[in-house]
Amino acid sequence: MKKFLVLLILCLGMAGIFAGCSGKNGDSNDNNETTPTPEATNDEDTDDTEGVFVPVENPVVKEDYDINDYIKLGKYKGIEVEVKKREVTDEDIDIAIQMDLYDYGAAPVEVTDRAVKLGDTVVMDFVGYHNGETFTGGSAEDYEITVGSRVFVDGFEDQLVGAELNKEFEVNVTFPKNYSNTDLAGEPVVFKVIIKNIMYFELTEEFVKDTLGFESEEAYRESLRSQLEEEYAELAASQKESDVYYAVINGSEITLPENLLEYYASEFKTLYTNLAGSYGMDLETLVSLYGTTMEEFELGSRTYAENMATRELIVKAICAAEGLELTEEEFQQYASEYAEQFGYESNEEFLSNTDAEALKEDILFNKIIDFLVAEAIEK
Repeated sequence: MKKFLVLLILCLGMAGIFAGCSGKNGDSNDNNETTPTPEATNDEDTDDTEGVFVPVENPVVKEDYDINDYIKLGKYKGIEVEVKKREVTDEDIDIAIQMDLYDYGAAPVEVTDRAVKLGDTVVMDFVGYHNGETFTGGSAEDYEITVGSRVFVDGFEDQLVGAELNKEFEVNVTFPKNYSNTDLAGEPVVFKVIIKNIMYFELTEEFVKDTLGFESEEAYRESLRSQLEEEYAELAASQKESDVYYAVINGSEITLPENLLEYYASEFKTLYTNLAGSYGMDLETLVSLYGTTMEEFELGSRTYAENMATRELIVKAICAAEGLELTEEEFQQYASEYAEQFGYESNEEFLSNTDAEALKEDILFNKIIDFLVAEAIEK
């Protein structure tokens, strides 16, 4: 559950604005996760919560408001969701092996006499178009990816298979309906792509034993299978949470309070201003170091504000409708988990370095997601 929480925050922009299209070793023209890239938005797994609850002195004061003036809940119990349970295939394991070989610095075998195959690592340039126009965050040069790793939006990597070196071709995909940038959510886009390099890695007995510490290739493959089965189960659970949450949003009538938008936009900017200051630079310099313009940064702050304000309204409305609240016992339990995760000696030490109110809001959000998922119906 916490993974969905953190994933949602990162995708909305709190720590993901600079994630963008850097790829493995690529250089992005527009690094901004809150704006469209071909990278997936729901299947990225992360435990990097550090920084999410850092105390921020927000110059904008959050004003009181009547929740009934801004949201009319639609259906939120008994939502039907389709849970896709992916099975681990031998092909998945082969791709995982290629990714391990890459990560451990194995020597690549250059390919010059054939087209791209599943499992190859490729270096590519791409430019994305929506309704014939380029869009922010949709272009990158020298982007390196293992084909089949599923780090891009569904359908992108499949269309790389069969591509030839140095020949431009088109990849057609549709962004997810719950994509954080509403201008492109559910929209078809076209990427013009050029494959500049193709390579693969050879698995050797020496690598299996000396580098990975397995007795045999068979034992290594079985270990990968177990890891992937666990990963796929977690991804399916996270996708279910995401689908249920966005179904509630889409089925509700929501008007975002202007003060709430100002509050969260200011929070976003203040966080990054403080981060820049900790490195002895101003915000503009920090933003430019990540290949991002201030215009794109402002877009990121607006997207973050809209999504966080929506989240607050949804949580408050469901709490009011169901009589739900966060107990002190629940708060301390979650705080204990975070304290252990980040290496603090005690809850007290963790909470003294944490924005407790932000933490409480996020824990309550977790509780609401648990409630919605428990009430959902799998097709």
